[in-house]
Amino acid sequence: MFRFARTFAVGLAALALSAFQAAPPQLPPDLAVLADDPAAARAFDYMALKATGADLKTLSNAVYMRARIDADSLRPLTEAETILQAELAAAAEAPTAETFEADRAAADAAWDRWITFGEAVMAGQPVAEPPFSHVADRVRHMEATTDPRVRELLRRAARDQLLRRGWEVGDEVWPEPPTPGALSRFNSRLGQQVWAIDSDNTEWLKADVAAHGWYRIPIHGEAASSAAWLMAQHADRDRPFQRHVVALLEPLAAAGDVIPANYAYLYDRVAVGENRPQRYGTQGVCVAKGVWEPNTLEAPERVQALRDEAEIGSLADYTARMHRFCADFSG
Repeated sequence: MFRFARTFAVGLAALALSAFQAAPPQLPPDLAVLADDPAAARAFDYMALKATGADLKTLSNAVYMRARIDADSLRPLTEAETILQAELAAAAEAPTAETFEADRAAADAAWDRWITFGEAVMAGQPVAEPPFSHVADRVRHMEATTDPRVRELLRRAARDQLLRRGWEVGDEVWPEPPTPGALSRFNSRLGQQVWAIDSDNTEWLKADVAAHGWYRIPIHGEAASSAAWLMAQHADRDRPFQRHVVALLEPLAAAGDVIPANYAYLYDRVAVGENRPQRYGTQGVCVAKGVWEPNTLEAPERVQALRDEAEIGSLADYTARMHRFCADFSG
């Protein structure tokens, strides 16, 4: 069974947010019109545009830039924007018009298989091998839960993980290894799914926590507490909510009502997202092929003591594990 690297997924939201710090690329008017019309976006002749010498990769990135709401927030791409972004990226990869169309057909077929596979996993179909066996385990745990509130939380967390594992999908949807153009299209559609579920989960969790408070281990169990944290961790397009959750978790972590590591990871995620030094060294970037480094630290001389308090192990071991995510880094 083959798997694909998570290169496209790693830092997707961070990439978009950081890109806004500089002057973002803009779509020309003829392409901006396509961003509001799914049928027109699909029918457009991207290879003809490529023949004019247009920089399709820059234009593809410009579609992402449309998702900014403000300095703290992003929205999901619409269906038309997703198609436009994917087609621009695929045309940039395709050497000929024939390859472009073949890639499109292969991606469409793979997407249909992905939808069928995902629905089966969420319906409780057993899965023998990782990464989707982990999702199936979450579904089984959800099905065994009787508390309606916790059950809905666990269902949402399971689907979150199903979609994120989609970056690693192999022969569940690809009978043959895909071409770069086909994979680019598939990944763009998957990215839109992830953005949409993150936004929906964030709104649900905000309302749920406002009404009932945070999920505490002594009351709701560790699985529920961690599932709520997972959804907050993925609420990058709503920084104010993430900051609110950090404030909620700090005293709960000190009291043992939530896992201390969860507080640490969310603290760092928010800090780095706001361009502040992180505390625990959980967030980082690829700086060379096969080399990962943590982002700036608040107190490098204390980071290991802080990690020990949060029970997240040594920074040296963590860094060594993270190097693998930079295997395809090219600068």
